[in-house]
Amino acid sequence: MNNDIRVIIVEHDPFSRNWMALLAARDCRTRVVGEAEDLTDLLPLLKNQSSRIDLILLDTDIPGEVDCIPLILKETSNSKHPPSILCTGIKPNLHVLNQLSHPIFKGYVKKGEIQNSLVWAITFAMEGYWVISDSIQALASSTNFSLPKPCIVIEGRYITKNLTEHQANVARLAFIFSMERHDLANELGITEDWGYGLVSAVYEKIGLKEILSGEFDTSNYFGDNHLLVELFEKLRKGIISPVKARDMETLAFHLLTMPEFTELK
Repeated sequence: MNNDIRVIIVEHDPFSRNWMALLAARDCRTRVVGEAEDLTDLLPLLKNQSSRIDLILLDTDIPGEVDCIPLILKETSNSKHPPSILCTGIKPNLHVLNQLSHPIFKGYVKKGEIQNSLVWAITFAMEGYWVISDSIQALASSTNFSLPKPCIVIEGRYITKNLTEHQANVARLAFIFSMERHDLANELGITEDWGYGLVSAVYEKIGLKEILSGEFDTSNYFGDNHLLVELFEKLRKGIISPVKARDMETLAFHLLTMPEFTELK
């Protein structure tokens, strides 16, 4: 299941765009096939893309482009297999929400609420769910906006309940930023051997070795969330055996970015 979802990121803020690209690159389910700052950059990508585009991650806060959604719909209307669109924003916007009735749209999330769980949101969208974050749900409820079903309300989080603050920082550097061990040691001001020990302790705390053994109770990690169980099983089975260090880092990344979510019926 390597790089199955081909994504174009449309994001005005360069820091956010780089962060989204980093998360998508670290996730084994996605591949970034294009990046755009605004519609001027995006439209040529849509016209000239020789291979498929599965999803457009669309910033709805681009200055001066309040009508970007109708323009993108027009540009993709003649495509035999138009890409899905997942909208992002800094704060909920009713004008944006009211424009998302076309089936091509797969949700609307506030960036600050999904955080590191961005690619999980993309994956849920490609699994057929409409994906929103808490404040979008609140906006829909307060304005009687009828959310498409099935719908998932997603909240980004680290799985850090068993990690100390220092271990959580190690996990962020080692698995989100994918730092090499000597760079990790330099960043933390420790020896490289100590760095390896800290990473091993994080593996132990998040239950990675138990998961890789195949002999673990999914309810300990995912409760009764059948969707997370199914998605994570796909990830685990996609890891090559015998397990390599890079494979362990990939699974750790997915565990640490796994979101809380509520499925709306």
